[in-house]
Amino acid sequence: MLRIFVSFALLFSTNVVFAAGGEHICKSGKLERKVTVVELETGKKAPCEVKYTKENGEEKILYSAKADESYCDLKAHEFMGKLKEWGWECPE
Repeated sequence: MLRIFVSFALLFSTNVVFAAGGEHICKSGKLERKVTVVELETGKKAPCEVKYTKENGEEKILYSAKADESYCDLKAHEFMGKLKEWGWECPE
């Protein structure tokens, strides 16, 4: 039961974070990192990718999903948590 509640809480908070275009910018001093949830089919949450972009344009696909509609939002939220642990500011 607790696991279901935690999953629901993460999904709800993730939807709030990524509601505006699926993009979130984290900062550390003058540096910026962009975490983006990309829907690969218009209007569908899956298939999807989570992209990580540095200010120099370097881009990596960190995660992807073919069918799980909540996977990319959850993984993007988890990755932003890691950035926060490393000292980055990721406003929600």
